[in-house]
Amino acid sequence: MRKWVKKCCAVLAAAVMTASMFQMVAFAETLPATGVVTATDVNVRTGPSTDTEIISVAQYGYILDVYERHGNWYKIGIGDGKSAYICADYVSLRGEDIEAARSGSVNGQRVVEIAKRYLGTPYVYGGSSPSGFDCSGFTSYVYAQMGYSINRTANAQLANGTPVSKDQLKPGDLVLFKRSGSSTVHHVGIYVGGGQMIHSPNTGSVVRYESIASGYYNDCYYAGRRIVR
Repeated sequence: MRKWVKKCCAVLAAAVMTASMFQMVAFAETLPATGVVTATDVNVRTGPSTDTEIISVAQYGYILDVYERHGNWYKIGIGDGKSAYICADYVSLRGEDIEAARSGSVNGQRVVEIAKRYLGTPYVYGGSSPSGFDCSGFTSYVYAQMGYSINRTANAQLANGTPVSKDQLKPGDLVLFKRSGSSTVHHVGIYVGGGQMIHSPNTGSVVRYESIASGYYNDCYYAGRRIVR
C-alpha cells in the first residue's frame, strides 16, 4: 500500500512539474509582455550582443516593456518609441500585458525611490554621476537606472516623454522650468507628489526636495513630461 501511495505521489509530482514547465515555455513565447529585472547592474545595450554599446544600467526589480526575443536577448522599450536590448538571463517575464502594467503608478514610484537615494549629493556643473549632478545630469541619470534614455540638457528634455498638465502630475514625472522672457527651459526636476520635486538646484547646493506649488519654482513652472507609464 505504501509503495503504491509513493508511486502515485511521484507520478503526480512529475505531472505537475511537466505542466508547469509547459506553461513556462508557452508563456516565454508570448510577446510583447512585461518583465522584471532579477539582478543588479544589468547592462542595457544598443543591440543584442555584448559587443554593442552600453547605454544604461538597469537595477533589480525594475519593470520593462519586452517586445521581442533575439537569441538570448530581449528587445525592450526605453521611452519615446526607442528600444534597446537586455540579456534574457536577467529578466523574468510577467503574465500581464504592457498597457495594464504601465497604467498604474508603480514605475513612477520607482523613479522617486531612485531619486531619493541621491538626496544630499552636491551640485556640480556638468555633473551626471553620484559624485555630483547638475539638474539635467541628475534627471537623466535617475531615468537611466530605469532603463530609459532621455536627453542630457534641461531644454532638450522638454522633447522627451508625453506632455502632462501641472494638475495631472504623478510621481516620477519630469517638471521643467523657464524664466519669464526666456525662450529655453533652464531647469528640470523629478516630481515626487504633494507639490514637491527632487532636484539638483545650483552651485553650492545639494540634491533636495523643493516646492513647485509656491515661490520661485511655482512662478517659473513651464511644463511636465511623463517618461514612464
